[in-house]
Amino acid sequence: MIDKGQFLRATFLFNMALTLVGAMFKILHYPNAETFILFAIIALMSYALPVLLEIVRSTRIGIPEKLMWITGILCLTPLAGYLYVFRARKRIANSELQK
Repeated sequence: MIDKGQFLRATFLFNMALTLVGAMFKILHYPNAETFILFAIIALMSYALPVLLEIVRSTRIGIPEKLMWITGILCLTPLAGYLYVFRARKRIANSELQK
């Protein structure tokens, strides 16, 4: 069974791949570019909602840091998503990681 950390990493990478392909198709005026962008938005929601819930429910960080992460995930998804999933999640997530 896949754990939550692997799921978040996989959905983040899948989202970035779809976003890049959709943007490239849109720039090159290929047909169905909107479909790739729509799938990228759906992948973003399947990644961002669990991350935002995990940040809000965390007892390891204070409110200012929670607001910083929430703002980053909503506004700068590629950068904040990478930093959260690959660097800061071990420090922020509650005890579910220690199981």
